[in-house]
Amino acid sequence: MSKRVVIKFGGADLATGEKVQRAAKMVAEAPYKEMVVVVSAMGKTTDNLIGTISQLNEISDADYAEIISMGERTSARVFASALRAVGVKAEVFDPAGDNWPIITDSNFRNAEPDIEKTTGLTQKFVAPLLGRVVPVVCGFLGKDAKGRVTTLGRGGSDTTALLLAHCLNADEVVLVKETSGVLSADPKIVPDAKPLSKLDIHEMFDLAQGGAKIVKPEALKYKLPSQTLRIVDFASGSLAEGGTEITGFFAINSAEMNSQEGLLAINVVCDVNTRNLKEIFQALSQNPVYGVSSGRKSVTVFTSDGNVREVINRLHRIEGFKAISHRENVALLQISHPDFIDSPGGVAKISNALSREGINIIEITTSKATINVFIEENQLKKAKEAISNAFKT
Repeated sequence: MSKRVVIKFGGADLATGEKVQRAAKMVAEAPYKEMVVVVSAMGKTTDNLIGTISQLNEISDADYAEIISMGERTSARVFASALRAVGVKAEVFDPAGDNWPIITDSNFRNAEPDIEKTTGLTQKFVAPLLGRVVPVVCGFLGKDAKGRVTTLGRGGSDTTALLLAHCLNADEVVLVKETSGVLSADPKIVPDAKPLSKLDIHEMFDLAQGGAKIVKPEALKYKLPSQTLRIVDFASGSLAEGGTEITGFFAINSAEMNSQEGLLAINVVCDVNTRNLKEIFQALSQNPVYGVSSGRKSVTVFTSDGNVREVINRLHRIEGFKAISHRENVALLQISHPDFIDSPGGVAKISNALSREGINIIEITTSKATINVFIEENQLKKAKEAISNAFKT
C-alpha cells in the first residue's frame, strides 16, 4: 500500500453536501498513511462565476483570477470541515495564507508553476504535516512573486495534484472522477464504451489532448517515474482500488527521442479522399505505418521496406492512381514533449537544428505532442546529435 498519496476531487464529486460528506468518508477510510487532498470548486461554481464576469465590462486578468479563485477557496473550507466532522484532522491551504506552496509566473489566466520554488515551499509547509493532518489544498490556483492570486487554466486542479505529488515525491496520485476510470470512448456517444484498466501516459495524453475530458494533458508532465497514477470512480466509494492506471512518465527537462531505420516512403499521385486512402492502406496489408501526409494531389505513406517491388506493383494496379514513386533508406526521428502542445516553435527549433547541420528533411508530420521527422537514413546519427543539442536545458 502506498505511503504518501495526493488525492484530487473534481467539482462534480463535491456538487452537493451529501457528495462532500461521501468524499470525506472515502478519505477517512482510505488505508494510506499520509494524504494530501486537492479540491476543485463545487459543482458548476466556476462556470457560474465566469458567466457573471462575462456580463461585466472588461476586467483585468488579475481581478479575473481573484474572483474565480473563490470557488476553490470556498470548496477547501467546506471539505476541511467535512473531514473534521468524520474525525480527521485537516488544515486548509489557501493562496491568501503565508503557507501557500504553489508559486507561478504572473499569467493570471493560465499560469506556469515555478517547480523549484514550489518544491521548496511544499517541503517546508506541507510535508511536515503529513501523517498527522490532512492538508486540503485549493486546486487550480497559484500565487505569483508579488503575492497575487493566479489560475492554472481550466482543469488546473489536475495540475495542482500532480505538481504537489511531484514536489512531495508522493508514491501515488488518485484523481477521482464521475466515471469508471478512463473509458474507450465517450459513453454519451458510445453506450457500450468499456473501462480501461491501464493506459500508457502517451496514450492518455493523446486522448486528453484530443478531447477526452478526463485529465488535463499538461498536468501529466509532472508525474514522476516511480509514481502510480490512477483515475478512479467516485461512485465506487474507494480510493485504494479499481480505476485506470496511467503508466510511464514524460522526461520533463528534455524531449524524448525515438528512431526507426529502413523505411520506405511511397508517394501516390491521386485525388485525396477516403476511398483512395482505403486502397492505399489495403495494398500495404499488414505493413506498419509510421507516418502519413497529403498534398494537393498526392498522399505519402512511410512504411517498412518489406517487398518493395510487390507493394509498388500492387498500388500501381489500382484504378484512379495516376502515378507512384518511392524512396528507400528513409529514417524516422520521433521527438515528443508535452510542451509542444502549448509552446510555439517546436517544429522551427527542430528544422533549424537540422538545417544548421545541412540535413535535408524529407517530411515532417505532427500529432499532439509528437513531431515526426523523416530524413535520409545515412544522416540519422548527425540528426540525433543536432536535435539533442537543440533541446538541452
